[in-house]
Amino acid sequence: MKYPGSSIHSQFDLEQGRDVRPLANGGMCASKSIVLTADRTLMSSYNGSQFIGFAACFPKVLPRWLYSQLFCPPQASMDSDGIAAPAGLRRIESALVHSGTPKDDVAVVHPSMIDRVVDENTRVIGISTSDPLGRGPASSTFSSLIDREPYTAHFFRELMDSRAVRSRNTRVIVGGAGAWQLADVDVMKVFGIDCVVKGEGELVTPPLFKDALAGRPLPLAVSGGPVPVDGIPEVMGPTVNGTVEISRGCGRGCEFCNPNMRRVRHVSLERILSEVRTNLAYSSKVTLHAEDVLRYRAKGMIPDEAEVTRLFEETARLTSDLGMSHIALASALSKPSLIQRLSEVFDGAKKGSVVYAQTGIETGSPRLVKNHMKGKAKPFAPEKWPEVVRESFALLSDHHWVVCGTLVMGMPGETREDVEKTLDLVRDLKSMKSLIVPLFFVPLGEMKGDEFFRPDAMLPEHWMLFAECVDHDFRWAQELMDDLFRQNRLSVAKSGLFRLAAWYMQRRLRPYLEMMHEGKNPLKHAEGVRDANHAESRRKGAEA
Repeated sequence: MKYPGSSIHSQFDLEQGRDVRPLANGGMCASKSIVLTADRTLMSSYNGSQFIGFAACFPKVLPRWLYSQLFCPPQASMDSDGIAAPAGLRRIESALVHSGTPKDDVAVVHPSMIDRVVDENTRVIGISTSDPLGRGPASSTFSSLIDREPYTAHFFRELMDSRAVRSRNTRVIVGGAGAWQLADVDVMKVFGIDCVVKGEGELVTPPLFKDALAGRPLPLAVSGGPVPVDGIPEVMGPTVNGTVEISRGCGRGCEFCNPNMRRVRHVSLERILSEVRTNLAYSSKVTLHAEDVLRYRAKGMIPDEAEVTRLFEETARLTSDLGMSHIALASALSKPSLIQRLSEVFDGAKKGSVVYAQTGIETGSPRLVKNHMKGKAKPFAPEKWPEVVRESFALLSDHHWVVCGTLVMGMPGETREDVEKTLDLVRDLKSMKSLIVPLFFVPLGEMKGDEFFRPDAMLPEHWMLFAECVDHDFRWAQELMDDLFRQNRLSVAKSGLFRLAAWYMQRRLRPYLEMMHEGKNPLKHAEGVRDANHAESRRKGAEA
């Protein structure tokens, strides 16, 4: 098969034969010609909470053992069929099998097991990544503020440096949401990558793997466009936290998003429930995933209440441990009765449960919404966006929903006045239990020609906004932890470690936050802050 681009490997002859070797858990694993994996920040249940999974983007400041236990704990099962993998990786597994690759020739493995599974008969390693260089919005924000590498980049590099991946007997194909960071010849050489797959991979990946197995040349990069819904194969194994994709795409047309997101596709209820059952064979948890879960099977921007309610009711009949990934605030406000009905479904499935969802606030400036994300507020006008955010937060809070809302700082054309409007908006949300995470602008989509936003470009108002968000999150941290620990049945030991970490962060950040509230860059006053911290420690030591 021909692809645009050039090859970087010569042909080699395929050797035949299979052997069987013991795994660490005592099981047996036949040699596999194709091995699929991801770095360990993507192969964890995050102690049962996708919110905790945000910590994968944190800078590398905690000891490895503590980070692994709290934020990315290892899975109970390391068996290829039973390990929970990113939904995208499971889709690629299914796409390969549906295209004719024998299922017994494909293994999905945890990165800690890859050196035990890859052998002389393995020909292709497929790797899924979300943020391999730490250039995503969350990781680039926090790592640049304290000049530390994020865990996502650290563990990706660790995987790529493993003996199995570095073997010259294999071809390495990398894809996933973070593949755009690797589509550079020099970067690919550093990591030993043969081909990068950008965009949606279900249709373009199987031919690539067949060419790799046959020793044919591979292109440096391939871009996959939107896959029709009937081309999205059903997963054959468990996904992280039982993630089941119900829709793909968004349709709101924000300039900084992947163009593939503009085409919305909905999976049939029958297929969704089938994947729910597949996951329930391994775990009780199911997370319904879409860019906006509330618009499942909607014909426009207003949710179809009957379709969404039926979806959740049917899923709740199969499990009481039910969650969702993302919602749009405009969708929630345009159909308040849907929030009421879904709250009843959740409460019926598990009495007193708290509903969690991620959402994009982006900005409090109607001008920026109109310039860069005209569809963000639909069916409301861009000028109404701050009002939409406030009223939607209030609606969700009244029904015991907790949202994690992200902001984008440093969008092209952002002015001091725009930041002040966002700051006012965040202050108005103070009384509503939620998380608000400020992120630096990352040039993607139609805006990929713009510059990354950096700390040295922050205005005094940006620092004030950042501090206001941190204060908001600390205000609700204890109560949110109590809810999460109760719903996910975390041990007393782990709960205590989380609380200790939160207390330590608050204590260490307090002097920096005081400066940020004044509009000062704490990075330029770090020496003074350290002196203040040392003085406080000495004082407490003397008092003791």
